[in-house]
Amino acid sequence: MKLSVSKTTAFLLCAVLLFIGLNYFPINILTWDIFGYYLYLPMTFIYHDLGIKDYSVIQTIIDKYHSTGTFYQALQMPDGVWVMRYGIGMSVLYSPFFFIAHLFAKVTGFPADGFSTPYQYGIWAGCMIYTFLGVFMLRRSLMKFFDEKIAAVTLTIIVLGTNYTLHTSMHGQGAMTHNILFTLYTFILWFTIRWHETNKMKHAVLLAISCGLAALVRPTEVIGLLIPILWGVYNKQTFNEKLELIKKNKIKLLVFSLIMLAIGSIQFTYWRIYSGRFIFDSYYNPGEGIDFPPHTLHTLFSFRNGWLIYTPVIIFALVGFYFLYKKNKTIFTSAFIYFIISLWVVSSWTVWWYGQCFSQRGLIASYVMLSIPLGYFLDMLRTKANFIKFSVLGLIGFFILLNVFQSWQEVNGILQSPRATSKYWMAAFGKTSASAEDQKLLFMEWPVNGVEIFPNDNSHIKNHTWSIGFEPSDGYPQERLSKEIFHSGTSSYIMDSIATFSPSIEKRYSDITDKYYAWIRVSVWVYPTADVKKNPTYMITTFMHGNKAYKYKGTGTDQLNLEVGKWSQITVDYLTPEAVRNSGDRLSVYIWNNSKGKIYIDDLKVESFEPKNDIY
Repeated sequence: MKLSVSKTTAFLLCAVLLFIGLNYFPINILTWDIFGYYLYLPMTFIYHDLGIKDYSVIQTIIDKYHSTGTFYQALQMPDGVWVMRYGIGMSVLYSPFFFIAHLFAKVTGFPADGFSTPYQYGIWAGCMIYTFLGVFMLRRSLMKFFDEKIAAVTLTIIVLGTNYTLHTSMHGQGAMTHNILFTLYTFILWFTIRWHETNKMKHAVLLAISCGLAALVRPTEVIGLLIPILWGVYNKQTFNEKLELIKKNKIKLLVFSLIMLAIGSIQFTYWRIYSGRFIFDSYYNPGEGIDFPPHTLHTLFSFRNGWLIYTPVIIFALVGFYFLYKKNKTIFTSAFIYFIISLWVVSSWTVWWYGQCFSQRGLIASYVMLSIPLGYFLDMLRTKANFIKFSVLGLIGFFILLNVFQSWQEVNGILQSPRATSKYWMAAFGKTSASAEDQKLLFMEWPVNGVEIFPNDNSHIKNHTWSIGFEPSDGYPQERLSKEIFHSGTSSYIMDSIATFSPSIEKRYSDITDKYYAWIRVSVWVYPTADVKKNPTYMITTFMHGNKAYKYKGTGTDQLNLEVGKWSQITVDYLTPEAVRNSGDRLSVYIWNNSKGKIYIDDLKVESFEPKNDIY
């Protein structure tokens, strides 16, 4: 049987992705975020402890398989139960391959612990199957709008010209949410097309399952519903026609809604059992969230994983919206509104560069809908003069090669796009290695182990000093001031079981620096009256978003060798958060006496240092 051009292209693209995946086969795929996505399965079906009441099981897994540095993948509730940070959707999709691997492990004698070799290979293979399925499903949808050649070229650009390449096949990235969501969106697109062609119940059911699973994987993907809702709507008449279509298919709409609710209930039930609430903010972290206004310009144009910097070929898809509108208004609104809201959601996240990734991984799922305007752009191009046509095709070819090469650079630690500046990007462009001098142009790397030591290398300059001397003229209650025991001036501040928190120094980030970061050095003189090991006092340094703390750091006297009845200075270095949510967020520095003992404090001081050379 002779294969068509587009089908042959789909097979070749899958072969390329498989080759890359095997070449960069992960040593341990079930680590870090994937560990969190996957943990539902072994904790339910092997350890029978989904609430993780026995934490030693987790510790044993981490010690044996080095699954994560810290157990950030779950939150511990007041009753000791742990609730998974990530949704259950990925585990649902992993499950067929988990059960196959579990059976294989038992039959062959491998440890049936959920993390041994069969499970590693099983999850990797399963996710590659999902990836291949997505490629072929996208090809099927493209054939509804374009001929074989346009479909083949569009498919090639999406797969090899974007960060889809890296995030589906290199170092286990294929087990992340991004390519899985891409595949689910190919089903959403296909069944949207088929339902509007046939109005059949089976297509409504399959569309509901696709939309439900996407939202189960990542709740914000509920925006995928915009695709079928807006399909065919572009003016008042078509809007009214869509309402009539819905009215005629009330039963199908009811079935659709019930399926969505049933799939969502998997997550709601889990939350209700283990958190006590049907809706639970498992991502709770005041330091990250949906920000307004969104970081859209950074998301698009920053050299720190900016989408159009690292995935420039997508510019042609964005231009293609114009030609989509001219040629096929019936799907323009659906594709365009979905894309705009998707971009808004992705760029609203505080950590808009999305950590260790290449380009904007949060937008990979949107490539499915972007493939349509991209195809219309290519269709338009064939009508142009040869010089224009081949010049643009040549540029597209260059962007594809650039993407593949930069993906290789990223995996080999040369490009380092999450930390890249414009100067570093230019220094690393086209290179197969990066020198030490080049790497000085990178954004500073924030410590992941919590150890922060201010570099005394003359690279920073002191720009502010704030202090509290705890003097009577400062207006503190007289009963809180000691004029007998003090370090300097005429008095100190008394902390005991009544006064557990000291006055604080609070400064907005905009008061501290206008640079990307600053170092904070906090110091205080303390005079303990009892054993500091048994009566700890803490120097607290944190940022406040509203009334909630993030990047909280507490340094206790129980960690220091302080003498009772003697003044000692405590000094702590603190690096401002990598992502300060708002320039109005406050640095807050204070002393917390977490004991019934008495301690005197004096000369609380905060110094800020900013970089001399701003390469950012």
